[in-house]
Amino acid sequence: MSMANEINTTRVSYKTNFFVRAAKYFVPWKGDGVSEVFRKLMFIASIAVFAVSLDSLADYLRADKQELTYFEEIRSLEPDFGNSSEGSSPSKGSSDEVDTSDKKGKITKIENPVITVEPRELQEWALPLLERNDDVVGWIKIPGIKDGNGDAIINYPVLQHESNNDYYLHHNIDGAYTESGSIFADSVVPITLEGQANNITIYGHNMMNGTQFATLQRFKKGADFIRQNPLIEFNTIYERNQNYVIIASFIGIDAEDQDGGEGAFDYWNYRNFTPDGHYSFETWKSNILKYSWIESSVDFNEDDDYITLSTCTYELGSVRTVRWVVVAKKLTAKDSLDEIVESYKDKADKDIYFFRAWRDTYGNKKVIVGGV
Repeated sequence: MSMANEINTTRVSYKTNFFVRAAKYFVPWKGDGVSEVFRKLMFIASIAVFAVSLDSLADYLRADKQELTYFEEIRSLEPDFGNSSEGSSPSKGSSDEVDTSDKKGKITKIENPVITVEPRELQEWALPLLERNDDVVGWIKIPGIKDGNGDAIINYPVLQHESNNDYYLHHNIDGAYTESGSIFADSVVPITLEGQANNITIYGHNMMNGTQFATLQRFKKGADFIRQNPLIEFNTIYERNQNYVIIASFIGIDAEDQDGGEGAFDYWNYRNFTPDGHYSFETWKSNILKYSWIESSVDFNEDDDYITLSTCTYELGSVRTVRWVVVAKKLTAKDSLDEIVESYKDKADKDIYFFRAWRDTYGNKKVIVGGV
């Protein structure tokens, strides 16, 4: 009995000594020198920072999951635009499908859209969206850019605030504040029953979780990718079954970062083309062709309708406000999609115009930072 008690006492004493020694190693103790106290305080501070970081990370992941779920719900609101051939004309020289192939020889089928010409009127498909938010002015979808489930990633309502372009930078369709904001159209020229701008600029954030306009970056892959994904579906609330074909894609820079003495291309200001001068169609056309990373045989003029998709990109870091821009024109009966698809080519770096801040960093060449 005495031996057993003696052994138990020794074990308790050993455990007590271990925890005391551990406490003395990590916690300031009587008799510690200045450097030792400093070391222990720094350790305690690092543990506190780590705990706060874990908590912040958990909050971020929870918020990100909630946001992804919200975007799935928004995409599920995609309207049924119908597929009436009434009043339509097939594209000249077109067939039911266009064959394209990637570098590995994989064949992709692109269905030639039917060109619909109908009276401009408020569409029935838009009514549920307008009940949710009367700032909804359309719906945009890029059918070729899909997630792992085969669903289009860019598939969103388009909003337009009545007075400024800042509101939907950080508000969703339900009016709640959010960092990811909404896909929204330039507000200077309203989209109405009476008409819209010749060229509508549509903005969206480049979100790290892949939502909004993040996957617009994939068009940086060049002609091969665009050849397989040439179409953008965009319907204002007064239209249906409208398709746009890509005619240019380029790097742009915002007004506050304009090149000194040189002037960057302020693509966002080209709304209704003027007969001549700075905002004429010819000035706009020459600039998008000059800046574009790709070229094609697309025929376009001032009588066509256009959309310009704009999102952030980070080749110049976070200091300079750089944009990735994709321009598309509405398909008409005169267009031959198969001819357009076949004509896409990558422009040589020497034939592309890059603004000065880009040339100062990379020279006159295409550079892509991050995965696309």
